[in-house]
Parts: sequence; C-alpha cells; structure tokens
Amino acid sequence: MRVDYARRAPDYDAIRADDATDRGFWLRGLVEVGKIQPGERVLDLGAGTGRFAVLLHASNPVVALDSSRDMLTIARGKAPFACVRADGHWLPLRADAVDVTVIVMVLQHLEEYERVLREVARVSHRVVIATSDLSTRRIGIVEEAFPSLLEIDRIRFPRIEAIVSTLEGSGFRHIRTEERPYTRMLTVSQQLDRVRRKYLSTFDLLPPGEYETGVRFLERELPRRFGDRFEMKSRFTFVCGTR
Repeated sequence: MRVDYARRAPDYDAIRADDATDRGFWLRGLVEVGKIQPGERVLDLGAGTGRFAVLLHASNPVVALDSSRDMLTIARGKAPFACVRADGHWLPLRADAVDVTVIVMVLQHLEEYERVLREVARVSHRVVIATSDLSTRRIGIVEEAFPSLLEIDRIRFPRIEAIVSTLEGSGFRHIRTEERPYTRMLTVSQQLDRVRRKYLSTFDLLPPGEYETGVRFLERELPRRFGDRFEMKSRFTFVCGTR
C-alpha cells in the first residue's frame, strides 16, 4: 500500500516541519556529511513541500523533484527554485546535471530504491542520504501504542549496509556513514495533535483498528507519564558517496 501524499499535502508542514530542527539538525547534517558548498547545484529528490529545498536555496541553485503534484504546489509558493514533477526511477536530467543530490527520508517510499540510486549516479557527482537505521531504532511510548509500526518499517526501510552496497554498485566511492542524535521538545498537546494528524506515514499502513487503539492509549498515557512536556529522542543516519 502506497501512502497518499495528495491527502497529506495541505497540513504536511504543520505536523512535520520545525524551522529550528530543520536547520539545526537536518540541513546541518546534509551540509556537513555531504560537504555541500555554496553555489553547488543541488537536486532535492523526493522534495515534497520543499521543506529542505527552501533552506538550501539560500546558498545554492536547487531543483526540487517530487512525484506529487499537490506537494510541489506548496513547494512552488516558498521560493523561486525550480520544481519538477517526475518519478525518481527515471530522472528527467542529463548526465552530470548536478553536483550533489540530497535524499531525506525518502528511500522507504520507493518501489526500487536501487534503480533510483543508479539514476542519481548518472546525474550527480555526490549523494547524501538521510534515513533511519531500523536495526537500532526505538520510539518509546509510540512503539507501545502501535506495536506493528516498527515491524512494518523494518520491511520498508532499506538496511544501511544495503544502501552502502547499492551506492558502491552504482559507481559511488568514498562512502561515509554517520549516525546523529535527534532531539525535539514538544508539548504533550502538540505531540497528540501530530499523532491524530498522522505525522508518521506508517500510520496509514497499520492493521485495521491499531491506529485508533493507539491514539486512545496515547491520549491517556502521554499526560499521565510526561505531564506537559514530551521530548522526542531518536537517531538518524546520513550516508554520503562521491562518484
């Protein structure tokens, strides 16, 4: 089952984006691990609403590419960077068109991520990927509420070793991986709102009834265990390669 991002587009940024976190964690990780220099041509593959393209646009020419018309409509309103609706399995770009491609939490949505990375190798000199290592991922009380969630994501998310192997097979060299700790402080009310609005795409893939049961569990347990404040802690892995 594919996640319907047309339906998610209108409030995607409201439940996902946080300027301080997007700059201090995601953008910083992409720039530092990917060694992105000002002025380099950047392809944001799976750009969605342009959440990271707009940040990169401040220093780099950016192409935001996504398969969702509704998500790109929102992206186009953020800044005058190029937006292209296309399938990552067949990139509509010439060879060596960009210096670096960024791929943030996208691989799990792709039918054949290996094919996409081969396409990236054709059009880009470097790639930097942000993903989650499901062999070590823990999500605390959310995992209690939705016991099938991590099991589903272990199927969806490629293993880090498999990503590295695919990059090498696609012609990338000097592969580097770096796991970074992620922390975000929210109110309990904010976290409950995010859950009710399905901030994790996997919520759409849970067995019948599990999402509703999990929401009721969190509505009861989050305030009881955490009071007014909820601290999200996780770790994400950045993978970089050069061709």
